[in-house]
Amino acid sequence: MEIVHLTQITDLHLGVDASATLGGIPTQASFEAVLGAVDQQGRGKDRLILTGDLASDCQPAAYQRLNRLLKVHNKQAVWLPGNHDKAEVMAEYLVDYPYQSVTELGAWGLLTLDSSQSSKPGGHISDKQLRHVEQGLETLLTDFILVAMHHSPVLLHSAWLDTQQIDNHHRLYELLHASGRVKAVITGHVHQQFEGHWGDIPIYSAPSSCVQFKQQSDEFALSDEPPGYRWLDLYPDGHIVTGVEFLSDFHPRPNLSCAGY
Repeated sequence: MEIVHLTQITDLHLGVDASATLGGIPTQASFEAVLGAVDQQGRGKDRLILTGDLASDCQPAAYQRLNRLLKVHNKQAVWLPGNHDKAEVMAEYLVDYPYQSVTELGAWGLLTLDSSQSSKPGGHISDKQLRHVEQGLETLLTDFILVAMHHSPVLLHSAWLDTQQIDNHHRLYELLHASGRVKAVITGHVHQQFEGHWGDIPIYSAPSSCVQFKQQSDEFALSDEPPGYRWLDLYPDGHIVTGVEFLSDFHPRPNLSCAGY
């Protein structure tokens, strides 16, 4: 079997039109710049995993434009919702990219989850989603599994962000750990690079395709790091090689005095 090449892009925060910004960064321009950087890295044929907050406030126009951009760039993509999204609206307007909760990729399976709660920024895995996990683990007959969700189940030592950790992560961990096949979990939401462990399971977070949060900050604050993305190579023997790339030639800079989003 061949190596599976994936690129994770997260927290796009697209708005109702191309002029929308977050923290002073034009979010559509930054997303398109990330797509260009992925191509320049030689990973243009990677399957994209879009791990939530694809819109800034669940705007249909944002998802329509995202659908168009993905088609124009001839991308394969799997998506999942974040706390700024609504899954049913995404499914309605991402017409060329139907939601895939499980995807088989050679020796690997991809299981996507919805960790969002209505009108709340923090993460929670509903009973429905826990049943989905059980069913997905049974459905996927692959040797190894990669799990993707929006919120982090672990602490990042950033006081304000840590209040948004998945509040019932222990229940999810029990299911994933018991399967014996989950080799890693990838998340969005935290707008920063992170590598660590959730118990025995490696966990990776990706930088946002627009603005980054200042690491280990007690209060909301932006970093001056540029847009970025994470790439993953899944090997047929079950090991993963992954890294993060930040754009070196994207000139708009974040407004570090921004007090929220």
